[in-house]
Amino acid sequence: MSHHITIRHFIHSLGLVSLLSVAAVAQNRGKVTPAEGEIQSGEIDIVRERKISLTTQNRNFEKIPASQAARPNRQPLKYQFTDQKLMVAPQKFNPVVTELPKSQNDQALYNSEVKIGAGNYGRFYAEANVNSRNDLPYGIHIKARHNSTATGPVDGRNSGTSQQLIQVGGKYATNSFKLDGTIGYDRNQFYFYGYQRTPETPTRENIRQTLNNFNVGIGIENTKKDAVIDYSIKTRLRTLSTFTQANEYDWGTNLKATFPINAQFFAHLAGDAYVTQRNDSLTNSRNLFRIKPTFQYRTDRFSVLAGINVVHETDNLNELTKPTHAYPVLELDLMPVEDIHIFAGYQGDVHRNTLASLTDENQFLAPNVRLLNTEKVHDIYLGTKGLIAGGFSYEAKVSFGRYRNLYVFNNSGRDTSRFEVLYDQPLDRGMSNVINVSGQLNYQHEDWWRSFLKFDVYGYELKQLETAWHRPNFTATWSNTLTFNKKLIVATDFYVISGLQGRNPVSQQVRKLPAIFDLNLRTTYLITDRISGFVGINNILGKNYERYQYYKQQGVNFLAGVSYQF
Repeated sequence: MSHHITIRHFIHSLGLVSLLSVAAVAQNRGKVTPAEGEIQSGEIDIVRERKISLTTQNRNFEKIPASQAARPNRQPLKYQFTDQKLMVAPQKFNPVVTELPKSQNDQALYNSEVKIGAGNYGRFYAEANVNSRNDLPYGIHIKARHNSTATGPVDGRNSGTSQQLIQVGGKYATNSFKLDGTIGYDRNQFYFYGYQRTPETPTRENIRQTLNNFNVGIGIENTKKDAVIDYSIKTRLRTLSTFTQANEYDWGTNLKATFPINAQFFAHLAGDAYVTQRNDSLTNSRNLFRIKPTFQYRTDRFSVLAGINVVHETDNLNELTKPTHAYPVLELDLMPVEDIHIFAGYQGDVHRNTLASLTDENQFLAPNVRLLNTEKVHDIYLGTKGLIAGGFSYEAKVSFGRYRNLYVFNNSGRDTSRFEVLYDQPLDRGMSNVINVSGQLNYQHEDWWRSFLKFDVYGYELKQLETAWHRPNFTATWSNTLTFNKKLIVATDFYVISGLQGRNPVSQQVRKLPAIFDLNLRTTYLITDRISGFVGINNILGKNYERYQYYKQQGVNFLAGVSYQF
C-alpha cells in the first residue's frame, strides 16, 4: 500500500517549519556569548580533520557572506548544516564497519597514525594514515586499510567479509591556485548469505561476490581571494569490476565558475560531463551532460539566485522519450535577524544511476540490473537554519518532489538472495510524489561535548509500484562525542530506521521488516602523546536486524586495539 500524500499534509509541514523559524528568531534575541559559535558565509561550518590544509578564504560560491558586524573573537561551531537535497536513494546504513574516533584533539602534535585491532566474529583490523607536514605548499597523504571478519551472522564463514583499501593523494598550492589529485583501489569481498534455508547449505564459491573499485582523479581550483574568476575543475575516472563478470567505467568532469560583476551581483556557471559504460550480458553506454548558468544577487541579509539547469542524456539500450531537459532554478535565502536564515527554492535535475552508485547502496545486486536515471521533475522546498542561544544550532526543512523513474530495491524472483532494481514507470508517464520533512539540531559545549540529532520523515505516492520497497519512512541519528581531560574520548551513535517493507516475488508474501534500533559505543584513551588504546562496540542492543530482506546483521560485535601516532 503506498503512503498517500495530500496537499494538506504538505501545508501542515510548511507550517511546522515556519513555527520553528519563529521560535528560533525569538530565542536568538537573547545575548550570545563568545563560546556559542558563529554562522559564516551563510553556512555553519564544520572543522573537518584534513591533514593537508590551506588558508581558508571566502569563496564566491557561497550564498551569503559573513556579516560585517560579526564579532571576530567568537569561535565557529564545529558542525555543519548544508542545504539538504532530497536523497532519492535509500539511506546507506552499514554499522558493521565503524569509523573509529580520532585519538588526538584539534591541536594534535602528530599528523600520521597506524592502528591495529581485533574482535569477535574473527575480526582483524589494520589502518595506516601517513601525511606530510602541514606547513608546506605541497604534500602527500597515503591511506591503507584492512578490515575483515572470518564469520558472520548466518552459517559462519558463509557470511564473512573482507575489505581492503589503499589511496595515495597529493597537492600543490600557490597564492593563485591549488592542484590536487588522488589514486586509489578498494576491494570488497562478501557472500550472498540471504539464501532460503534448505537442507543443503550453499558452498562459499557459489555465493561469493567481489567488488573491485579503481579510481583516479585530479582537480585545480582558484585560491586567490580577489581573482577575476573563481573556479574549480575536477575530473575523475572510476572503474568497477565484479566476481560475477560485470564491469563498468565512469568518467566524470565537473566545473564550477563564478564571475563577479560587482560587489553584490554574480554570474555562476556549473557544468558536468559523464561518460559511462556498463558491460554485463549486454553493453550499455550511457552519457549525461549538464550545464547550469545562474545569476545571483546577495547582501549580508538577503540572497536570490535564478537560472536554468539543462541536462542531456543518452542511452543505447533504453529509449528516452525526452533526452534533453530544461529546469528553472530559483533559490532564496533571507537572514531576518543575526544568525537566523529562512530559505526556499524550486529546482529540477536528473539523478544519475550507475552500476557503481547502486552497488554502493545495496551490494547484493542481481546480475544484469536495469539502469535508468531518475528525473527530479521539480522539487519545492522551504526551511530555516541558524544559531540560537546556548550553543545550539539547527536546520529544519520540508520539500515536495515529483519524480520519473524513482527506483527501489526488491528481492529477485530468480534468486531471492539478490536484488533487482525496480522503477516506478506508469504507462501514462505520470510521476511519483515524495515528501521529505527533515530536521537537525546541533549542540556544542566548549571543547568537551559535541552532539547532533538528525531525523528524516518520508512519504511516497507511487503510480505503478505497490509500495516503495526497502525505502524507510523514518530515519534518525543521534551522535555524541565527549572528551574528558584531553585523555579519554567517548563517542556514541544511535540509529533508528523504520517503515521498511519487502516482498518475496516467488510467494508474493509482503513482509514489514522490524524497525532498526542500533546503538554503538567507541572509546579512545590517550596513554601517551603517541600511543592510544581504543574499543568499539557495535549493535549493543544485539538485534539481528535486516536493512534488506533476508540479510541479518551481526549481533553485538566489538573491536579493540591500539594506535601509534608519529
